[in-house]
Amino acid sequence: MKYKNTEPKRAFVPKKIGDSLGNVNRVFSNKYGKIEFLILSKWPQIVGSFFAEHSEPDKISRLTEDFDEFDQPIFKNFLKVRVSPAAAVEFQHYRDTIIEKINSFFGYKAIADLRLQQNFIPKKKNEQPLKSERFEATDNEKELLKKEMQNIKDKELEKSIVNLGLSINREDA
Repeated sequence: MKYKNTEPKRAFVPKKIGDSLGNVNRVFSNKYGKIEFLILSKWPQIVGSFFAEHSEPDKISRLTEDFDEFDQPIFKNFLKVRVSPAAAVEFQHYRDTIIEKINSFFGYKAIADLRLQQNFIPKKKNEQPLKSERFEATDNEKELLKKEMQNIKDKELEKSIVNLGLSINREDA
């Protein structure tokens, strides 16, 4: 006779953070399309800091260029970019270079051409926060941390938790 395992199964199974974030990324990539999502998220790395400040990608439009031998449409992708009037002439001048940078980022001809629209671009906060000075904890906070960290045997984990707490405290200040 076989006996059934009567122990209750665990209700909350640990999951990787990447599994949870995969669902979030999937929502955005379905909303915009994978190429558009990557261009929107990586725009400063693709075009550089100057053009990232004075422009922002808007959307990708696809137009039918031709048909292949199986009568399937061949599409051309056009990226619509909003550019501030101050940098519009320079952006126009470097248009081919920017298209080349976008296509080399993807590794294939993802974008055929750019459609520029002059529009005022609001000032953005820096995408990458600058490293600020190290936040020093007060003596009282250090004593509290030592009491809390007595049970942790792994020194590397302890250091990570202390740094996390200090960074949270720094952001609150």
